[in-house]
Amino acid sequence: MRLILAVLRPSQVESVRRGLAAVEVTRLTICDAQGRAADGSLVQEVTLEIAVNDDFVDRTTRAIAAVLAASGESLAGRLFTLPMAEAIQIYRAVRGPEAV
Repeated sequence: MRLILAVLRPSQVESVRRGLAAVEVTRLTICDAQGRAADGSLVQEVTLEIAVNDDFVDRTTRAIAAVLAASGESLAGRLFTLPMAEAIQIYRAVRGPEAV
């Protein structure tokens, strides 16, 4: 299991969400964030948090990267993939890959 974090511009969220839906990734958390521009000023950003099983890591990162690359913007976004020790669905008392 992996936790994928994508940091992008608010205008890119809907395009990325559609790209993820096309590869059957529909569960994600969207968080407001702030980043620093080169001049030190704050810029509005969005962080997507996506927990996926190992067989979805490649398709998820490729879908996000493709949308960001197609935007043609320099500094379009950042993508991080982190190991995830455990996932728990509290309402069903399910643990592990099935909980993702």
